Amino acid sequence: MHNYRSYLMGALKISNDELTALAITVKHIKDSTSRKLFVPKRSLELYKNLIREKLDNGFWNDIVGTDLIYFIFKMPDGTLIEYTYSEENRIAIAKLCTLLNKDPIEKTSNLLAYLAGNEFYTEEIEKYKQHSSKQ
Repeated sequence: MHNYRSYLMGALKISNDELTALAITVKHIKDSTSRKLFVPKRSLELYKNLIREKLDNGFWNDIVGTDLIYFIFKMPDGTLIEYTYSEENRIAIAKLCTLLNKDPIEKTSNLLAYLAGNEFYTEEIEKYKQHSSKQ
């Protein structure tokens, strides 16, 4: 069973019960409303649907696995924009990260390093790089 990782922020409308009902393991972050999630492969599409429905406007959620990195952006007006990470759309994703998070494009444009800056993702990003280099 492959687990994906997702660092969930901007999702006050998503309860832990909703997550655990999808067999997602929730790790709380001290003094924060953010949560570290371990998402089983079998729950991935259901999790994406939950994010699409209940993520707060002006936030994004990333899902990181060794075989996939997926982004769901919910723009300030509620519009959804989604990308599977690839080199072809890396800059488009980076621009959305910059727009919503106010980090400079110079920081977000190296998207894998940007994600790996979150220690929750560091090891998964390394595995993703190894996996994608074998493709």
